[in-house]
Amino acid sequence: MAAAAALHLTQSAVTRRIQNLEDAPGMPLLDRQTRPMQLTRAGQETYEFAKPVLSSVNDLKTGIMNGGEPSGAFRFGMPRGLDDLAIGSPIRRLRTDFPKVRIQAFVQWTGVLLDRLANRTLDAAVVLLPEGSTLPASLAAECLGTEPLTVIAAKATRLSQPATFEELSSNTWVLNPHGCGTRHLLEVAFLQRGLPFDPTVEAEGYELQFSLISDGVGLGLAMPQVFYSSPMRKHLKMVKVKGFSPSQNVWLLHSRHIGRLAPAVHCVREAITQQLRSKARKPFEIGQSAN
Repeated sequence: MAAAAALHLTQSAVTRRIQNLEDAPGMPLLDRQTRPMQLTRAGQETYEFAKPVLSSVNDLKTGIMNGGEPSGAFRFGMPRGLDDLAIGSPIRRLRTDFPKVRIQAFVQWTGVLLDRLANRTLDAAVVLLPEGSTLPASLAAECLGTEPLTVIAAKATRLSQPATFEELSSNTWVLNPHGCGTRHLLEVAFLQRGLPFDPTVEAEGYELQFSLISDGVGLGLAMPQVFYSSPMRKHLKMVKVKGFSPSQNVWLLHSRHIGRLAPAVHCVREAITQQLRSKARKPFEIGQSAN
């Protein structure tokens, strides 16, 4: 019914169109034994071939009707590791530059964003990936920069500068849930050194984590820019760790057939790049607390 309504056709007319499509390759494109119906392998391959054609048709319509200005829905995502408020900058820029675009913005873990790009429920996404990560070949990718990670501790926590992994291992941790790339980097570092690792609290949201860390619940791991922007920073400090300088690359990924939405993707790129550059100007050194 939804497809019929979207196409302004009757259900029987939609059924005939699907049958005509199936007659051409001589095989079913939909698995009618499942509820809701799913694409067969042939149906998925047909869709893959048809997507750039449909995108080109939409681009042609946009060029004629709107003078080439992007319009319609633009779905993009940002990773939690950049701070939930980081998504505000590209939203504001998109609203100013492309008023005809309907923005759907999401803040999720990188793994979720990659899945949504793969199943085409996102047009573009900024993701955080460790050095050497394999990127999906089906997507266009651009590295926007590299962001360091730092251990966060309560201001009163007694640690050497730089701290050793043995010291860190004797502490508990307040971290993101499983699926977070920053947490995985930390887990691997402890595993490689054969040291115990105790993630006592799993919590989503850096402000909640920082609040718990300031209460002495444990140590944390975050990007310095997230630390700098937090109102909790006066109760915290960044800790340098001997032999440990973790970082993640910031990637912008989008469909290779982005078409009419290319200017919107470029707008997100410029907003995030500017944001990363402004956050790179550190107001104080690692090991100092913020006042």
